[in-house]
Amino acid sequence: MQTEIRENTSIEESWCVIHLLSPEDSAAMTALRSAVAAMKGKLEGVAARAPFNGIMEHVAHPDGISFETDTVGGISGWWAKPARARKSAAILHLHGGWFNWGTASAFRNLVGHIAIAAGADAFIPDYRLAPEHPFPAAVKDAEACYRGLVDLLEGSR
Repeated sequence: MQTEIRENTSIEESWCVIHLLSPEDSAAMTALRSAVAAMKGKLEGVAARAPFNGIMEHVAHPDGISFETDTVGGISGWWAKPARARKSAAILHLHGGWFNWGTASAFRNLVGHIAIAAGADAFIPDYRLAPEHPFPAAVKDAEACYRGLVDLLEGSR
């Protein structure tokens, strides 16, 4: 099945970027589906963390990006910093995994590509995961990180 993303012509905001699905994107999606097919439905909960991180760590390292560990709003994580980034903007990337899987480190390369495309630094918080840290721990970490990022950006103006 070929996925097609069409431009939404009703969106006129300068901050919105529509990325049409390229042949390279389609090939990457096909390869990812193939890589995870054998494990689909076999691992749940914390047992799925390492395989999930392993998949995300295979995203190609983007050119023109640096990664730095830091703490924002009291939450540790990673900055993905493009060589050319707007100083008045930043992305808070809450990685996938349903607040149960994934780490900021495993998502660095993917978020690096997003940061380059957006022309903005991106912070990936390493929020607390369930079940060791039940709901709403991850949400509270995300909020603390968001508020810290707002303070950081307001302080740079």
